[in-house]
Amino acid sequence: MNWAQPGQGAASGQGSSPDGWSAPPTRFDDRQAADGFGGGPQIELVTPNKPPMLWLGIGLILTVAAVVLALIGQSATTGLIGWVLAGPLAIGAVAMFAVADAKKRESGWYAPSDLADWGRRILIVLALLAVTLCAWFIANDVARGMWR
Repeated sequence: MNWAQPGQGAASGQGSSPDGWSAPPTRFDDRQAADGFGGGPQIELVTPNKPPMLWLGIGLILTVAAVVLALIGQSATTGLIGWVLAGPLAIGAVAMFAVADAKKRESGWYAPSDLADWGRRILIVLALLAVTLCAWFIANDVARGMWR
């Protein structure tokens, strides 16, 4: 920046004011210019991030469907379908919940939920019980040679 004294002139020829003093460039605030009234700063209301309960709901629906299907069919085929629903799919929904929840926790605005923490734990236990029930139906039919 070149600050010239009166009568000396600016060495670069830029930024001199009418009174002979070189002045810094004017600062321009886009936000205030767009305001139109020159009002104060804009206030943004921020709602806290919450756990993605949708993934727990999906996992619970898959687990319940697996148990109902296995108990109605009571065969290796329905057991296998139930095993896939309660195993990879329901546990995958828990994994998706954990990933989405971790991303939301990264922000400074996160509202933890006891329901989410306990819901995740309960869903894991229910899914493991459903997988065990379905695996029992599969093993029972395979051992007896009655796969249908």
